[in-house]
Amino acid sequence: MNPLDQLADIQLPQEVSMWPLAWGWWVSALMVVIAIASIIYFVRSYILKRKAKKAALLALSKLDLNHPKAASQINIVLKRAALSYFEQEHVAALHGSQWCDFLTSQLPKKQQQSYQQKIRQFTESLYQENQTNNAEANMQLAKLWIKSALPPRNVSTQHVTEVEAENV
Repeated sequence: MNPLDQLADIQLPQEVSMWPLAWGWWVSALMVVIAIASIIYFVRSYILKRKAKKAALLALSKLDLNHPKAASQINIVLKRAALSYFEQEHVAALHGSQWCDFLTSQLPKKQQQSYQQKIRQFTESLYQENQTNNAEANMQLAKLWIKSALPPRNVSTQHVTEVEAENV
């Protein structure tokens, strides 16, 4: 008789279940959810902040520079873009030298000096009968201002909504 025949079968332990998860896994899952939500929030706010800027640049590209009131049309686009980012009570009433000073003050410091005279010439051309003389230069100036000054970096901005961005 073989002594191995008298041995009992080996008892396997119960299979280890995946549930309930250890607290470390719950913390890791929570951190992943928070990270994904944060990324979505920041990407969405980035897109919304720049939506009015993109709309203003698109509106500028559609303008007819041969129109007798080309400078006024450019100014309207600039004013709408500014109204999308700054308080309406402050920006809507600006005209003439105040509007010129506002446009200049929103540019980065290193560009303010070099573009101050060009902005002044642009605001003066708004009151001329034939506004097509410097239309291309005014268009380039407006594009520079929109690209450089919007969205403002150091001023608390008004939250740009989709409706405001579409109105540009």
